[in-house]
Amino acid sequence: MKNLGFLIFAIASGCQSFREQPVFNAFHEEPLVIVSLDTTFLQREALHCRNAVRSFYASRDFSLFWKDRVLADSLISMVAQADALGLLPEDYHLEEFRRLSSDTLSEGISRMDVLLTDAFLSLYHHLRQGRLNPETLQRRDMSVIEDAEALASLENISIHSLRQQLISGEPQAMPYQLLKRALRVYPLPGHDDEMQEKSRKISLNMERWRWQEQWPDRYVFVNIPAFSLRVVERDSVWLQSRVVVGKRETPTPVLESVIRSFIIYPYWHVPYSISTKEILPALQADRSYLGRNNFEVLDRRGNVILPDTIQWDFYGQDNFPFILRQREGSENSMGIIKFNFANRYNVYLHDTNSRRLFKSEKRDRSHGCVRVEQAVPLAHYLVREDDIYVSPEDLDQYLSLQQRLKIDLRKPIPLKLEYFTAEVLNGVPVFYEDIYKKDSVMVQSLYHSARPPAIAPATASF
Repeated sequence: MKNLGFLIFAIASGCQSFREQPVFNAFHEEPLVIVSLDTTFLQREALHCRNAVRSFYASRDFSLFWKDRVLADSLISMVAQADALGLLPEDYHLEEFRRLSSDTLSEGISRMDVLLTDAFLSLYHHLRQGRLNPETLQRRDMSVIEDAEALASLENISIHSLRQQLISGEPQAMPYQLLKRALRVYPLPGHDDEMQEKSRKISLNMERWRWQEQWPDRYVFVNIPAFSLRVVERDSVWLQSRVVVGKRETPTPVLESVIRSFIIYPYWHVPYSISTKEILPALQADRSYLGRNNFEVLDRRGNVILPDTIQWDFYGQDNFPFILRQREGSENSMGIIKFNFANRYNVYLHDTNSRRLFKSEKRDRSHGCVRVEQAVPLAHYLVREDDIYVSPEDLDQYLSLQQRLKIDLRKPIPLKLEYFTAEVLNGVPVFYEDIYKKDSVMVQSLYHSARPPAIAPATASF
């Protein structure tokens, strides 16, 4: 192997981390003679994108790819600066690059080439889709992904296009870009604990933005940990409201839907769990409970039953064949407006008859629905351009009549219930309590979970 010269992947002396600190020493030797890849590393190396890496080298007859020293150095420099993107440098083989920087043997050369390819593909996917599955908050399994677009991007990179091809996949949404800028003011690991915690929190929320599809120009946005609702149109906030969200035991779900109608002076059909766990014990202790709170009792067909004809002591959580419905009125738990949107959780946005909760700073108090302080102004916004169905003036008249009425929207509006524990408002990073402990789960998955397996399946062949 003497004719091979020194490793072409050595780090150039100009390679600097995000904080302008040297990564490791430079080597200035003659270029390496082109050699074929040692394919054993495709079988036993710890790779995130195992199948894609194998496919990539198979398509080029297992020849080395990172023969350009400057191109290799540029990728390693990006890896060393991954924390500035809200990522972890150690996820992209940085320590292995450091150890291999002076390895001139064929084995080290092959290993470096494979790890560089895996680092590029991992960064490509992570910046576009995130590292975690948003449903499980566990690391995505990228080992079987063979993304043709990612492989084509890798094949066509140059020293001038490398960085752009990677960061062009980041979310372009302004909230993400603002978080990314805010990350610059926080120190790297090893500094002040509070600052480090804020840095980590910003990174977690950048991860959440990578899960998002492109947001519409007009939408209703509820940020659950912020206890806030905003109506946004063309990046301008038209309406902002305090909200009450679900308790940790009955959390408000993250979801996307569309508000297509709302009901003024709605009924409240009590969920089964609330009927059996909360209301049934109350009315068993006090038979006047239903009448005093304006409840009706329905059978499964929707027929009204007189509550005095029912032997309530015979029923419990496992055998409750009734539906409880609270009649419309100012004492209704839904308040005077309920906003309808399709979802599998049976939750709504609605007004409330318990408005004192809006004065609390910590407002995780509901069974999962979102109580909106500015429910009437929100209804006015939704019909403000409606000259066919119901105008704002019509709405005021209907509200004054205090009669139940469903109002379909001429222009339905997208709704997003999201969970962001950090955002930038008026140029200042703002941090919220992790009320459902989702940050904690993400930290465990990202910072403490196992790395990809080092041993490939026995069936692997080339």
